[in-house]
Amino acid sequence: MKEVVIIGGGITGLSVAWRLINKGFKVKILESDSRVGGLAKSIKIDNYYFDIGPHSFFSEDKEVFNSVMSLFKGEESAMPFSKRTVKMWFRNRYVDYPLSAKSVLFQMGIMSPILSFLSFAKSYIKNIIIKKNPNIPLTVEDWAINNFGKYLFLNFFKPYTEQFWKIPTNELSHRVIPSSKKMDFAKTLKHLFINKYLELSKREPGKLSLVQRDSLPSYYPKKGFGEIGERIAKVIKENNAEIYFNEEVKEIEITDENSFTIKTDNKSIKSDYLISTIPINSIFPKFNPKPDTKLLHESSKLEYLSLVLVYLITKKKNIINCQYCYYIDRPYNRISEMNNFSSDSSPDNENILSVEISCLKDSELWNLSKDEIYELCITSIEKDKIIKREDIEDFKVIKVPSVYPIYRKDYEKYLSKTSEYFSTIKNFSSIGRQGQFYYGDIDQMVRIGFDAADKIINDNSKNNE
Repeated sequence: MKEVVIIGGGITGLSVAWRLINKGFKVKILESDSRVGGLAKSIKIDNYYFDIGPHSFFSEDKEVFNSVMSLFKGEESAMPFSKRTVKMWFRNRYVDYPLSAKSVLFQMGIMSPILSFLSFAKSYIKNIIIKKNPNIPLTVEDWAINNFGKYLFLNFFKPYTEQFWKIPTNELSHRVIPSSKKMDFAKTLKHLFINKYLELSKREPGKLSLVQRDSLPSYYPKKGFGEIGERIAKVIKENNAEIYFNEEVKEIEITDENSFTIKTDNKSIKSDYLISTIPINSIFPKFNPKPDTKLLHESSKLEYLSLVLVYLITKKKNIINCQYCYYIDRPYNRISEMNNFSSDSSPDNENILSVEISCLKDSELWNLSKDEIYELCITSIEKDKIIKREDIEDFKVIKVPSVYPIYRKDYEKYLSKTSEYFSTIKNFSSIGRQGQFYYGDIDQMVRIGFDAADKIINDNSKNNE
């Protein structure tokens, strides 16, 4: 049977292996970290579970949903239903998020709904009269004004997007807004006045908007979201797949026989198929023979935003009254209250606030010390009366590079060049959030992994006919 090597033990890589083991493939996973899960792992320190996120599991894809839930068969209480409650702090008001017609009309005070509706109506009429050139890349600024009007663009989309991405909205592709083509003021108005569950039942899998996907039931493991990855890893190891930890790939030798030799500091492994889930800009320099200098330069243009996570440990409960809340004009982008995901994420009578700060790697913020980062956050948190400094018992800081693909307005031309190069390498795929430069949810990463595995299975079947 053919051998498959997977670089990266995140959800996508694990899902490829999960599918392949049922067909008898020999699978090896090379993971540079000491644990599986990638961006969906949980880091256990003492009796605390710190998520890189956090995430929730939900899906309209029945196969993916049933597969993940089967990991908890017989112990469903370990993966309970978790009602998602998401807010945005907008002008000293808590507003439901994602931003929808309901948010605008009923939660933003008196003037905001009027100004928002008039601004939207102006943009709606303008879009009917003036047709956009489809060949000009659509930026966040274009998309937000077209779909929500200039008022909400200036007061919400522009300040939050630029705070998060550190790049002007007229330089960012609309792709940085998840499911952006499916979310607009008109559609959320319709969604507001139609029974959302009736609407969900009529939709085809994969066709839901961001607002509708947020209506799906969600689940969260008691011991942190990373338990999903850990359980997949347990299944594949029980079926003779091998996972090597702390193994960073240094070189990928492509042989004349369309096979691969993957080298780390400690190992040299041969494979018939190779799947990479690590960032595109880091996989390119590892190939031998090397791509030409121009391709290496173009792949380096595909950048990733980094994340600094500050975990505040406190005895205080019900701090933000939702699972997580987005903030504008603050040092941080989002605060999550972990007890609202699972009370088992920390010892009894304690709670964790997960504070997220996006930044560019090697920026001034990235290079701040842990104490400096904590001080930056707690000063603003205390000022907003979220929690007092004296209520914080301890804190942890974790820095994660290469988290979010940065969709600059010209990213597609660079991505297409790298995709063309990958297509010339037989039996190789670069997939997942980092490997294919795709900003998606966990269930979508599982689906990508399953599909990549099916491609290998089908290809192998044809070769054996």
